[in-house]
Amino acid sequence: MSSRELGDEISKSRIETLTDGVFAIVMTLLVLEIAVPQLSNSEVAAELTKELLELWPVLLSYATSFIILGFFWIAHDDQFHYIKRANRILLWITIFYLMFVAFVPFSTSLIGEYGDQQISVIIYGINISIVGFWEYVLWRYATKDHHLVDSDLDPTFITIMSKRFLLGPTIYLIAVAISFVSTQVSLVLFIATPLYFLVSARKDKSWFWFTKKNR
Repeated sequence: MSSRELGDEISKSRIETLTDGVFAIVMTLLVLEIAVPQLSNSEVAAELTKELLELWPVLLSYATSFIILGFFWIAHDDQFHYIKRANRILLWITIFYLMFVAFVPFSTSLIGEYGDQQISVIIYGINISIVGFWEYVLWRYATKDHHLVDSDLDPTFITIMSKRFLLGPTIYLIAVAISFVSTQVSLVLFIATPLYFLVSARKDKSWFWFTKKNR
């Protein structure tokens, strides 16, 4: 193995380590945004249940964002199963990708507190759309002309995965557009999208893991 190849391999490992660390912190920060109701001893018995029930929008936004981030992390892990080499451009794509991942706790908190406000829906939708877009850019850059992947990686597989990486951002941008008509419908789309990916992931699981296992 040449010194150049060794350096690339180390860079790939460091990118994966950085990504794992950022996702771990960001996903932890999501729950830290949920504040425990502050009540006096005399109010607890009468008000605590009510205060907890009023947290449901915050809890829903937390759960939605946690699952969405989980899909982003899984997608990144899947990408790096096929990406065999790394360079500075890939590193910078990852840094911009993680910059918007790190913004998710703020946009989640915003939509949890002010989900009925269009600006909150727009900020949240654009945030997660950009994360998905950078994931697509990373995959396209790595697979274009088999630049950072094995030369025998199936072009059909590359195309299918590219379309899958674009699907999420497209739906989230549609949700942003719909917010000009109804913020409630936008929120439903944010919640429904990860559920759709759960179903589609199960449907494609056997083919995908067969492909992955044989790499």
